[in-house]
Order: sequence, then structure tokens, then C-alpha cells
Amino acid sequence: MNRLKLILMAVFFTGLSLLMMRFVAEKPRIFILESYYNDYTWTRDIDAGVRRVLGGAPKYATRWYYMDTKRHPWPAFKAKTGIAARKAIDAWRPDIVIAVDDDAQAYAAKYYAGHPHISVVFAGVNDDAETYGYDNVANVTGILERQRIDAVKSAVLEIAKSKGWKTPVRVALLGDTSETVEADSKNIAAYDWSPLVFTGATLVKTFGEWQQAVDRAGGTADVILTTNYRGLARGASDPTLVPPGEVVSWTETHANPFVLGTYGFFVEDGGTLAIATSPFEQGEVAARMALDIIEGAKPKDIPIERTRQFVVFMRGEALKAKGIVLPDIYEAFARATKNYY
Repeated sequence: MNRLKLILMAVFFTGLSLLMMRFVAEKPRIFILESYYNDYTWTRDIDAGVRRVLGGAPKYATRWYYMDTKRHPWPAFKAKTGIAARKAIDAWRPDIVIAVDDDAQAYAAKYYAGHPHISVVFAGVNDDAETYGYDNVANVTGILERQRIDAVKSAVLEIAKSKGWKTPVRVALLGDTSETVEADSKNIAAYDWSPLVFTGATLVKTFGEWQQAVDRAGGTADVILTTNYRGLARGASDPTLVPPGEVVSWTETHANPFVLGTYGFFVEDGGTLAIATSPFEQGEVAARMALDIIEGAKPKDIPIERTRQFVVFMRGEALKAKGIVLPDIYEAFARATKNYY
């Protein structure tokens, strides 16, 4: 009797295990491919946006992969990590790849454009979707990352009013030579800045070149916009990346123009004010698109979206020290989103 009982129990648990294995194997799979690493503020907050939507629902399986190209911005590394990412995708055979930022597209996700069994949802893309072959394919949709330049312009006008600057107020852009900054600079340069005057973009490779550009801007600009600076080498013969906090600290100390960031990490690195694209929006929109596809929608029928939201990051005492008073809504927004320092 005891032996029969043991046999029946073994059969039951074996059947239950097989059923669970089949359930897991048949769950839709979402592969989240990040260009950078999860200790990078931008990536961290995109991940938070994705998780807000995906949560812990048992209907699908998720896997995260970080290419880490921000800390290793060299072409050989990007090519190698892109191959590794594609091998991971091929091995896991997901139904959907959420690919975040341009490096993920350029070195991995674009190879799945037109794939018969894998859908691609992109996010954080600064370049055009056509750059990656995403036009005229049925299995791709996503959200383009675009600076909310109108909000940046409004902030510059408020700064100019507070400082009593004479018109025309001059705005310059300074960044590193990463693909993200190059794409951002094209969009910023094409924007109608009137009544402000946009004096041009300067993209540099080394910290020394950055310092020289900041010094020159003292005579040509009232405001320096900065997008990204994490790709600055220590020198022409030293490819070591300069810590972002060091770049921002030097810039805040030495810049004569007011420096305004267009990403929130600028303030986290020690800057005074940033009018930033929302990484949470990028993650949330991409995750919702992925769920729509799981529910039966075709990627080609889901319109590509563009950035709608922005976030304010600010250091109140630093603004006061610079003699700048902004409308209360800026501080209220920064405090409400826990970005007031």
C-alpha cells in the first residue's frame, strides 16, 4: 500500500513538473536589450519604466541584457558585445525584443528587422528609425527619443529674464562625439530658437578639448547646453574616460555662461539645472507596446511615438548662488519627481 502510494505521488509530481515546464516554455518571452549598464542613471530609470508596466505578471517571461557600451565606447567593444547580444537572443528565442538606445539598434536589434518570429520594439532612439532599416518592415515599432527643446527654450527665456540679459540671448551646444550626441545635435540645430540665437554645436573627444570649448564659449554664448559628456577621453594619447562628476565639477566652476543640462544625470553629477527627456516614459511606452503585441496587435499597426514628457532636475541653492530665480512651477515639478537637490 505504501509502495503504491509512493508511486502515485511520484507520478503526480512528475506530471505537475512537466505541466509547469510546458507552461514556462509556452509563455511569451520578452528580451530587454539595454545599450548601457544598469548603474547608469538613464538606464536605471528606463528599467523602472519597463517594470512599472510589466510588473510581475506570470503571463510572460522576461530576460535583461546589458551591452555596457557607455563605459566602453570603442567600436571594437561595441561590435563584440553586439555579437554576444545577438547570440543571447538567438539562444533564448524571444517573441519580442525591447531594444533601448541607439547602440542596441546598431549592433544587435537591426539584424532582426523583418524577422518572421521576433518583434522589435525600440526605445531611446535619437537617430531616425530608417537608419536601422526599421522603415517598411512589419515587425518593428517603438518610441523615438527627442529632446523637449521647447521646454529647454522656455527655461532659457526664464533664466534670461531673471538675469536681465540683453537680447539676443545666445545658446551654444557642447557634447562628446558619441552617436547619441551627434543625433541630438542635429535635432537641436534644426530647431527654431527665435527669439534666442543658436550659435552652433561643438562636439569634442577629449577633456582638454572640452575645457577649451568652455573657455571659448565665454565670449560667444550666454547659455551652454550639454547633452552627454561621458565619452570624453583623458587626452589624445590617453583613452581613459574622465569621470562624469569631474567633468561637471570643472565645468560648473569655470564656465562663464550658464550651463543647462538636457539629461537628468547632469544634475546628479553636480550640475545646477536640467530640462530632461523622461527615461520613465521611454520604458513605459515600449513596455506597453510589447504587451499590445503579446495580446495580438501587429507591430506595423502600432504607430511609432515620439517623446512627449520632460523632467526638471535642479539644485536650489546653486541657482540662488548664480542669481537665478525661476517660476515656482520648476521647483514644484522637481520636488514632486524627487529631483530637487
